[in-house]
Amino acid sequence: RTARRHGVVRGRAAFIQTATASMSARAASAITALAGHRAVLIPAASDFTPLVLIGGTGQWVDSWTTHVSGFRDRPLLLYETAGQGKVAHDLSDMTLTRHTRDLQAVLAAAGWADRPVDLAGFSFGGRLAMAAAASGGLQVRRVVSTAVASRRTARGRFALRGCLASLRSGDMQGFGYQITLASYSSSFLAEHEARVPKWVDALARECTSEGVGAIIAETLATEEEEHPLHTERLASRIASAGAVEGGLIISGTEDAFSTLSSGADLARVAGWEHLPIEGAAHAVPLEKPRAWRDAVKGFLAKP
Repeated sequence: RTARRHGVVRGRAAFIQTATASMSARAASAITALAGHRAVLIPAASDFTPLVLIGGTGQWVDSWTTHVSGFRDRPLLLYETAGQGKVAHDLSDMTLTRHTRDLQAVLAAAGWADRPVDLAGFSFGGRLAMAAAASGGLQVRRVVSTAVASRRTARGRFALRGCLASLRSGDMQGFGYQITLASYSSSFLAEHEARVPKWVDALARECTSEGVGAIIAETLATEEEEHPLHTERLASRIASAGAVEGGLIISGTEDAFSTLSSGADLARVAGWEHLPIEGAAHAVPLEKPRAWRDAVKGFLAKP
């Protein structure tokens, strides 16, 4: 029964971290290293299922720390994967299988090796959450994957290839502007245009072209339909094994990377719920934080 208690997720996850977001004092004091990964581990005096938040490609652990107050009722873990942030990791193997092993090691270091967990991931983090659930090596109760789909549009693939070209030439600023343009709706960019340069500066300061580039290169490789870690194959394995209690795919209606219809297709393959967020592009949690937060909290709270 304890393992099935519900939980909440709250945060402003996006491809990039806003430079203006300040870290809460609680999270700042909790930053640590777990199995070689920069992390925030926050215990809670409750029997709620622990929640693990996994960020997107151009994020780092601070991308979630402003939202820890929303999880004060449950154990919470935020961590940087290999390729995120500035911590040096071996980048020779950036498969989702490797990232799943890393997650297992981080959970063990947190003392959660034998505890069921909820996973909430955004974009790359959402695919990793699915891979972890499909692996059979972790006890996963529920999964929420945001901005993940069964296939990417040609526009999305070209955007990623453009980003990768910038990263391979060491141009973090160029990458920052490209990924911003591809990840947010026109209305959001118009409203926040003056802030974008600070966001790009923060990304260039807190991440590396080698790390982010390695994540994107592997992302493009896994999108080949025959790849064993393609999202549809992961969804099929999860459904066949009955690996989790349930899952939710959240999609932005204006997402050019992972379209609404493709998100719905992936949810059908997994036997999961699908929820569109109106007016959001790829970075759903940043554009529509209240709607996203309510959706995730509601799903994890279901009996």
